[in-house]
Amino acid sequence: MKTITNVLTLFSLFLVMASCKEKAPAYKAKLDIKTEPYHLEFDRYEEVLFNLDTANFQSELMKIQDQYSVFLNGDLNNPDAVKYLKDFATDPFSIALYRKVIAVFPDLKQVKPMVEDVLAHFHYYYPDIQLPTKVFTCVTGVTADVPAVQLFDDAMVISLDWYLNDEEVYDQIGMPKYIALRRNVQTLAKDVAQELYMNYVCQWRKQGQVIDEMVNNGKVDYFIEAMCPTMPDSVLLGYSSSQWLWAMENEGQVWADIVGNRRLFDSSLDSYMMFFGDGPFTQAYSNDAPSRLGEFFGLNIIRSYFSNNETSFQELMQRKDLQSIFQDSGYKPRK
Repeated sequence: MKTITNVLTLFSLFLVMASCKEKAPAYKAKLDIKTEPYHLEFDRYEEVLFNLDTANFQSELMKIQDQYSVFLNGDLNNPDAVKYLKDFATDPFSIALYRKVIAVFPDLKQVKPMVEDVLAHFHYYYPDIQLPTKVFTCVTGVTADVPAVQLFDDAMVISLDWYLNDEEVYDQIGMPKYIALRRNVQTLAKDVAQELYMNYVCQWRKQGQVIDEMVNNGKVDYFIEAMCPTMPDSVLLGYSSSQWLWAMENEGQVWADIVGNRRLFDSSLDSYMMFFGDGPFTQAYSNDAPSRLGEFFGLNIIRSYFSNNETSFQELMQRKDLQSIFQDSGYKPRK
């Protein structure tokens, strides 16, 4: 009887532990929503562009101008415009990027459901906003002046060469390694969500004190999390797994330093760069510390606020009083 009792006790304990393990944090539970499917039409512009007859390039471009007006809305009777496009389509590096894109994304089985899921979540929260119904993929040469994801009136454009997970390719254009490590397909959903935020939700404001920037960045990341609720925290913040672990383990100590040295209400450029500037690490704390620690704290502040207050996601996104959000958050860092 004693053995049976012990077994039952252990079994009951297991159930309790399993139950606790499966229980999502309050902020996460509030994001557990049921979305309706959102269907998009996908069109691969890169496959068309890099297979045009370059001997008759101008006339070939004119044939596809209406279908791909989002790319070809210029004057194709202008020799300089045609030359620019032809130089890009025949450039060896552009061709190499195109071939790698086709190798990594022979179809869009990875991309399509990911993008549709983000837009389905956005439509759930903002049903009155008219979203694009068509997505064009392309190759743009991984240039800093062309965003990886762009929204136009009736279309979304995704540059697939930003998601090759190929450090060698990105090294050729001088991309820092800490950025190249993020350029994989996992980041695509984040970029789509961030573009939605910037186009439809963002409230433009002047740069403020460190705490203002923390909360503002936290709102952006929480928006992305709502659009991509299964995204790992490391991907959400652009950290490696070890960097995320460092931030978690040192949260209390870094917060104590920020508060103790009165950095929360500092508005200097040095403080801004220390907590929000991108880079391989935050040297002031450790070579193992990730950059943008202010963003890490901001996300935790917003999560705490959403857990401790009866508010809707949309209401939180609309709030402009950033320091009041912090005060109402009840944020307590891990020790």
